[in-house]
Amino acid sequence: LGEKIPSRKQILTPRKELQQPKHGKQGVACTAMLVAIVTEKLALNKGEKHVHYFMLDIQISKRIRHAAANVLRECWLLHRANMTSNNQSEQRRHLRCLLEAIRIFRHLRLKQRKLRDYVSEMVDLPKMQMIMCDLSANWNNSYRELEHRILSMEQKLDELRCCFQQTSKLLSEALRHRNPEIR
Repeated sequence: LGEKIPSRKQILTPRKELQQPKHGKQGVACTAMLVAIVTEKLALNKGEKHVHYFMLDIQISKRIRHAAANVLRECWLLHRANMTSNNQSEQRRHLRCLLEAIRIFRHLRLKQRKLRDYVSEMVDLPKMQMIMCDLSANWNNSYRELEHRILSMEQKLDELRCCFQQTSKLLSEALRHRNPEIR
């Protein structure tokens, strides 16, 4: 009488305790490695990225042309509805459609601008790196040239010093021969 009757759920499920997997960390590590390898294989190289962004730009340009055509069409339909009928609901519907077409057009233009900015940054980084390497090479060359010129000037100054010393000796000897009283 004091026994509890098992429920249907308890009868259908085994009474094993939930066990934590012993190798959970290993599974996480394997999954992370698998994701890293697949990501690396799916990554595009530089040329493929340029082609991909070029194709995206063409696709967005087509969508912009269609959106601009939709803006013009909705503008014309709104104008025609305003001129021909006094049906306010039709005018509001055309106005809503026009505003939606303008919103889509602006969104696509913004998307294209962002894409072009990103592509120009992608091109500019290697170009900037090349410019920096060229500047560094030019800087090193001009530094070596400047160092060479400084050494050349030091040698010429040493030669001038020697010449001045010899000239002063010759002058003092000449003055001694003329005037024996001067030492």
